[in-house]
Amino acid sequence: MLLCLVLFCSAAQATNLLITVQDSVDNSTIPHATVFLNGVNVGLTNSAGQFLLQSGQGDLNLLITMDGYDNWGGTVSGNATSLSVILIRQTLYLNVSLFDSNSLEPVSGATLVLTSANSSQTQTSDVSGAASFGVTSYTFYSLNITAQNYQPRSETIEVDASDQNAQYWLLSQNQYSFVVEDKNSQAPVAGASISVNSVLLGTTDSRGILIAPISRNTPISVEVEKTGYQTVIQSLTVSTNEAVDAVVLTPVPVSGFVSVYDQQNQPISGANISLNGTVVASTNTYGRAILQNLVPGTYSIVVEKTGYTPVSQQINIISSSSEFPVVLSLSTISQTIFVQDTDQKNLAGATVILNGAVAGTTDSHGQLDTQLTYNTPYNITVTQNGYLPQSVQQTIPLGNTTTPLTLTLQKNMDWGFVTLVGIGILVVLFLYAIIRLARRRNRHHAIKRNEI
Repeated sequence: MLLCLVLFCSAAQATNLLITVQDSVDNSTIPHATVFLNGVNVGLTNSAGQFLLQSGQGDLNLLITMDGYDNWGGTVSGNATSLSVILIRQTLYLNVSLFDSNSLEPVSGATLVLTSANSSQTQTSDVSGAASFGVTSYTFYSLNITAQNYQPRSETIEVDASDQNAQYWLLSQNQYSFVVEDKNSQAPVAGASISVNSVLLGTTDSRGILIAPISRNTPISVEVEKTGYQTVIQSLTVSTNEAVDAVVLTPVPVSGFVSVYDQQNQPISGANISLNGTVVASTNTYGRAILQNLVPGTYSIVVEKTGYTPVSQQINIISSSSEFPVVLSLSTISQTIFVQDTDQKNLAGATVILNGAVAGTTDSHGQLDTQLTYNTPYNITVTQNGYLPQSVQQTIPLGNTTTPLTLTLQKNMDWGFVTLVGIGILVVLFLYAIIRLARRRNRHHAIKRNEI
């Protein structure tokens, strides 16, 4: 019984605190507000903007927060059973920028009136077309804009829990914009001629835009022309609220001619022309190829043929009479040259001469790697001290591969040594002749003595 009494007393001391959170402007309840007790997040208000807190003993240190509202904080008695919290909407900024719908330039000096249920503010746009208002969160506003020579504009703005940025384009009362673009690339078309009722208004600028005065609420005929595109003719009536007419031009297919020559200005047949990595044409016997079904514009082409160095080139096809010459240079191929003597011994340091120009010397293996140009006759000469020069003729046909070329040098006769040997032989023969002559004389004297 004593234990039950203690538990009953403890339960009697616990108190539930019902917190109701409301908006300061319209007294509506605020769901999902965050409740902190002694710095600890204990939960969110329900859809009715309420939160039930078991307070226990002692005073309660509470903090209520919600996006778009100022924080509420306070100390509540532990014996309190209900608490009404009023959250004040935060002060934010609405930044408005105004631009001319035709020129896209800022509109300065415009009058902007911003009104809500409880307030009204007026601002004037500055040189950058900007104006700023102080607003409160979660509030609907009406914005009315007026500017000289522009049509008035009205907008409804709902401010949420953060600063707002808004951009508006004002319609000129007496000007109209034609915006012309390519159907395939969506790129602006500069230099397009625009006529209204057969009267030329002008041509589009680099942005594909022409701004001109035009009669409103009256049927007109508009004609848009550009070389390389199909002409567009349209009938329309421009209303007071319209400012832009978007015109799409369809390119007319054109052809281009590519003429391929070598460095001697001779046509090259069988050369391939590629667009975007795909071969689209090959040159005929006259070195010409046709690029068909293209739209006017700039293209990157690659011209290549076996035995020639490929060429990449930018071409700008305007009409079907466009022609583009391309010159291909013969490419080179590696040629290995081996030099040896008659004993098949590699000769290092041998000089290799191509058409009278020194190409280099052989390495320790008697080898030299050099480059030869296709279809070019070469006189290849190899020299080395103590050896007779050796020459060969070589021409590499287009597209052929090469095999190692071996030149064998014969040792050069040492004429100085031969001369010395010859002199030596002559001296020996001369001495031999003297000795024999002397012997004959001795025999002759001996015979005479014997006779006496």
